[in-house]
Amino acid sequence: MRVIPSEISNSTGSQAERSVFAALKEIPDAQSVALHSVHLPRHRTKRVGEIDFVVITPDILLFIEVKGGRVSQRDGKWYYGPPGREDGPKESPFAQASTGMHAFERKIATLIGDLRDQGIPSGYLVITTDIDLAPTTDFEPEQYLGRKAYDGGRGLAQGIERATRFWLGRNRWARTPVPSSVRNKMLAAIRPDFDLVPNLQSRLTDLDVAFERLTNEQMDRLDELESNHRLIWTGGAGTGKTFLAAEAARRKSGTRSVLFTCASSTLARHMTRILADDAITVLPFDRLDQIKHRTFDQLIVDEAQDLMTFDSLGVLDELVAGGLEKGQWIFMLDQNNQVLAPHTYDPQAWDYLLTLGTVYGPMKRNCRNTVQIVKQVQLYTGADLGVASAGEGEPARFVDVRDAQNEASLLDCYVDTLVQEDVSPRDITLLSVSGDWETSSARLSRHASRIQRFTDVVGSERVKHRLTWSSITDFKGHESHIVCLIDLEPEHLEGRLDALYVAWTRARAQLWIACRPNVRKALTRLGAAALQRNGALR
Repeated sequence: MRVIPSEISNSTGSQAERSVFAALKEIPDAQSVALHSVHLPRHRTKRVGEIDFVVITPDILLFIEVKGGRVSQRDGKWYYGPPGREDGPKESPFAQASTGMHAFERKIATLIGDLRDQGIPSGYLVITTDIDLAPTTDFEPEQYLGRKAYDGGRGLAQGIERATRFWLGRNRWARTPVPSSVRNKMLAAIRPDFDLVPNLQSRLTDLDVAFERLTNEQMDRLDELESNHRLIWTGGAGTGKTFLAAEAARRKSGTRSVLFTCASSTLARHMTRILADDAITVLPFDRLDQIKHRTFDQLIVDEAQDLMTFDSLGVLDELVAGGLEKGQWIFMLDQNNQVLAPHTYDPQAWDYLLTLGTVYGPMKRNCRNTVQIVKQVQLYTGADLGVASAGEGEPARFVDVRDAQNEASLLDCYVDTLVQEDVSPRDITLLSVSGDWETSSARLSRHASRIQRFTDVVGSERVKHRLTWSSITDFKGHESHIVCLIDLEPEHLEGRLDALYVAWTRARAQLWIACRPNVRKALTRLGAAALQRNGALR
């Protein structure tokens, strides 16, 4: 069944609604449409009413009210939620469904005409996903789907069919099937709630939902790899390696001591907050001497391409029980580093590691970057980021600037536009190619006094609704909804393809690039070189 919107917003906190949303999408019915969270601005008893789901089928207009968790009834009053935190007394879910249905019918009648005159039947179904209500005089069995019958969503289609038969018996004036033209009129009347051109913040939310779904799918792969004690997991930027490394650390910490390390000190600080567990030690590689006399049951190395030398492997060998040869470890590695920054990568060390572990990858699902960003990076660097799966976005914006002052002015205009589209400044990161705050164009911005330095706030609770400034090096392993690349001079692109790769792949939704004089020419040369490496030019 088609569901509108196609992805549930991460602002939907009800796990019961999320379950029903997913179950509706699984119903093999090409003719019906379900709409989630339909607002009723003229509800009879509430300032703003809401129907959980409205389902338009050839046979009926069905309203679904969903309740999750504990539901109880005392002295004719209904209460929702756990003891001590109950919400109530309130009307029954059946009364809620009924009043919502009638309010909706009145609303839609003003748009397409009276439903009864057109022979359109309607009814409602109440679903409690986690409990079974005892039979009462409040409802007929066909109007209700409890935990057992719902069966985690598997019984939803049958419940809808049963409710449809019941309500068709009550709507004897119904003329079914309802013509598709009439159903389309109903859909068109409701859909403006969903199909207004979304502002940028809503699109960012949709990308977040897609990211959560994709990383959860990749996380399931960990179950398949539990039997591999020495694992090398490869994938380009944005394929979820750090997410999976963190989940692996959590799982392993249940039965053993875990060391999580990486080359980046800012990434290590971030992961320290995420992996707050006594069994997990998180340290950047340059501070491992603090624990040189300890050994750990499990070693996890993120961004391992930055540590792919025999000296680094020797340090790690001493810290894992059994050493690298017999111990238990996971190395997360970006294979693009071999092309982009060969001076930090020893192929012989890589060959040695290959003899010790099992390789999984390269991971091909990019769940961070939009299609446009993936294509942009591949065009200029030739790097393989996998298949972009997070969704469509906007093309990267290249903006020609004369100097630092002009760059700051145009940056301010862009940030102001984003804020007007309800984007929080905290979702915008200014990535400086020079990495020097004292000479950065960001200091000339009107927002300069409200820009926070990434190194000051990473891994802490002090993040405010402000722009963030960072060097590319410090931001490696992190990400932001919107990245503005600033302080870029032509000489920064000479021999620094890795910096370009890292900077551009930090952006999840939008990429804005300030090009100072001759930067465009340098980028054109990089693009041609990338095509030549990939055999497109001869």
